Amino acid sequence: MTSGLLQQMLAVIVDEITQMWWFFLLSILLVGIIKGYRLDMRIRNSVNRHGMTGVVLAVLVGLVSPLCACGILPIVISLAMMGTPLAPILALLATSPTMSPDAFLLTWQGLGPDWAWLKLGGATLLGLGVGSLTLLLQRQGLLTGNLLRFAPSYRDDGTLASAYEIGREHNIPVKTMTILPRDQRWRFILDRTLDAGLFTGKYLLLAIVLEAIIVTTLPMHWIVGLVGQKSFTSVSLAALVGIPLPLSQIPAIPILAGLLQKGMDHSAALTLLLAGPVTSLPAIIALTGLFKLRVMIFFIVSALGIAVILGGFSLFFLPLST
Repeated sequence: MTSGLLQQMLAVIVDEITQMWWFFLLSILLVGIIKGYRLDMRIRNSVNRHGMTGVVLAVLVGLVSPLCACGILPIVISLAMMGTPLAPILALLATSPTMSPDAFLLTWQGLGPDWAWLKLGGATLLGLGVGSLTLLLQRQGLLTGNLLRFAPSYRDDGTLASAYEIGREHNIPVKTMTILPRDQRWRFILDRTLDAGLFTGKYLLLAIVLEAIIVTTLPMHWIVGLVGQKSFTSVSLAALVGIPLPLSQIPAIPILAGLLQKGMDHSAALTLLLAGPVTSLPAIIALTGLFKLRVMIFFIVSALGIAVILGGFSLFFLPLST
């Protein structure tokens, strides 16, 4: 690798960090405030409802919850053990990995306001679509009965075990952390802000480095040949490309910025922005351990299908810009 190429990469990295650092600080502070005032937890209990009401509430929780596909897993396990209906759970699974308040701000800065609003609208429609399809299939008798692979676990005192304990018992990797109580709310908010900064920052920095590599080394004809045409084929390929990639919603922003510079079609980029996080392979593997196979097949097919439909719609009706 020549010194000139390294200088180009470094210039891209410095430029991206210069543009995004204050939006990054604002976004993690927003995460700290949400967790400090337990805004997402206050409405999470409302998800345990049947019908379309539960789906809508689950989508709202997903939009305000600062959690990725893996981070939402403990909540999903807890809701499943509480007997929450399947439709709200799958709606939450589709929405939360694709949109959060911090991701909205960083998308606004990294890709532009049009992309931020379209991502918000796309995540909402994705969650509503998956939840509605679940309800439809349940009414047809296709997604009914016991769909969990295991029963709830209880401690010696009779209380329901935590998601971490249940996951460990069944070999499902569930992230956990010790939350120290704080006498002052601002200290708790500061702790959660630092947690979000450390967790998000390392992936965002890695994604910025990948963006620099894409911009400076990847031949344009590769991208144009695969997902650079304004066609339904490019949209469909973008959805499939996102399956094996651990493409969380925030790292996806600079990576997509680099791909767009190299000629990726905007509709294909929108599809990847929605489908990539929701079909992250590590999360799918973990969730397969929780639900029976037909549930996960339905979830993947419906999420990808809706993402492709939204991307296809944007081919004709939503001109995008970076």
